[in-house]
Amino acid sequence: MLVAITGGTGFIGQYLIKRLLDDGHQVRALCRPGRETALEAHGREGLQIHTGDLTDAGSLEGFLAGARYCVHLASAHDHFTEEQMQAVNVTGSEHLMAEARNSATPQDLQFVIISSAVIGVPVYSYYRDSKRVQEKIFRGSEFPWVSFRPTLVYGVGDHRHTAPLLRRCAAPKGSYWVPHEGLSKLNPVHVDDLIDAVVRFFGYERGQEDYRVFEIAGPFGISFNDFVDTVIEVTGGGVKRRNVPRRWVERAITFLQLFKDMTKQRRGAGYFSLHHEHDIRPAQEELGWQPRPFTEGIREVAAGDWWREDRGSGQATSLGTGGV
Repeated sequence: MLVAITGGTGFIGQYLIKRLLDDGHQVRALCRPGRETALEAHGREGLQIHTGDLTDAGSLEGFLAGARYCVHLASAHDHFTEEQMQAVNVTGSEHLMAEARNSATPQDLQFVIISSAVIGVPVYSYYRDSKRVQEKIFRGSEFPWVSFRPTLVYGVGDHRHTAPLLRRCAAPKGSYWVPHEGLSKLNPVHVDDLIDAVVRFFGYERGQEDYRVFEIAGPFGISFNDFVDTVIEVTGGGVKRRNVPRRWVERAITFLQLFKDMTKQRRGAGYFSLHHEHDIRPAQEELGWQPRPFTEGIREVAAGDWWREDRGSGQATSLGTGGV
């Protein structure tokens, strides 16, 4: 089976490509010009590299030809500008849909959208809204689709979120300041568990006719305080978690607003005061999927030394050098 993938050079994409190749599938990965070397570590028969860019409609010609599924992973996250998020998440998805209509039929191709749990969060962000529109592009088309909405994804090779968190908590002394009471709950999901859910869908016959949205998260919530304390414990860090009551944070933001724009900080304070609970029962019951608890998963992830060196934000460790 041929699976086309956007975002294959990223953290999650590298895991997905490896799993699909291990399972004997063929993979065609969309790769921006100059990024082809990021996939060379796979170095196996069955991997095709299609050089192109979602923002360049013409470069997508032939990308979906003969593919049974297209896993749409590529995304501009909220550390990009609003213009970049619009260009990739929305316009890029429209380009991908146009190419599907040019080279495939709804009987031959199904879209697997790796969206985001942020879609359901009641705190405004341009990223959230761009992901909502991205999903609607595929849900409103004539092509069959399934959407996976993962929450915070962690794992070996994630140098944007996981590695900095581990390094911060592993410090021999100091304070880890939490700008709220730390009682709100998170449901982090291990990257291997997300990939397992996606791969399980390929064998789910009902999913070819009855389209689905699967929320992907850990098996239960963990308070933000316990989240931080667990990471400190598994890394052997000596830092102390300290909380600042949210009311004091909001007062500080209100004061600083007199001198500069604090919109981003205000939204962040609101976001982390929410309980991030997710209904993963459809994935469990329909796909036979079961994620590992965060305490187990983060212990596995922290066991090696891959995270101790700062390699820069967003860089995925090569599969050929001990990580993803």
